[in-house]
Amino acid sequence: MKKVITTGCGLLLTSLLAGCMGGNANINPIVEDRSVPGNGVVTDPSAGSDVAVTTPIDPGQGFTVTNTQVAAPTPVSNSNPAVIALLQGAQEQQQLGEYSAAQSSLERAQRIAPRDPHVYYRLADLRRQQGQYLQAEQFALKGLTLARGKSGLERKLWFLIADIRSEGGDHNGAADARDKANLY
Repeated sequence: MKKVITTGCGLLLTSLLAGCMGGNANINPIVEDRSVPGNGVVTDPSAGSDVAVTTPIDPGQGFTVTNTQVAAPTPVSNSNPAVIALLQGAQEQQQLGEYSAAQSSLERAQRIAPRDPHVYYRLADLRRQQGQYLQAEQFALKGLTLARGKSGLERKLWFLIADIRSEGGDHNGAADARDKANLY
């Protein structure tokens, strides 16, 4: 009898520990961002629509103003009101330079509507502004895949890819993307 109780307690303890270690299948795992750190480009809403302010890593250096085309407002998804609210909130956060908050909002929108190409457009634009061009292009290409048949959105995504490639130094790739955008 003592052996049965000991074995039962051992099994109970083992299953309890396994349940604690297994985690919750409904919670997304934390993924480490191994992309290249951004170059600190933020938009200054008071400077006009075609001016970007670059803030150096060392705040004692001041800042540099460069003339750069800033993307037009993002098209809004017409699917889910929660996604629409998250996209609009993320756009406001992005304009204020609150990139981590914008990223959180966009990732939440992505979890709600993983097949919405507008979410991928916004994620690509955010990564572009952060100087993470490889990730930006990957998000834009995913958006293109999901936007099949929506020629206006496909055109905007190709122009965004052209901007990403141009800012990343791939001028031939940018020209190719512009040519594809002009087909729509």
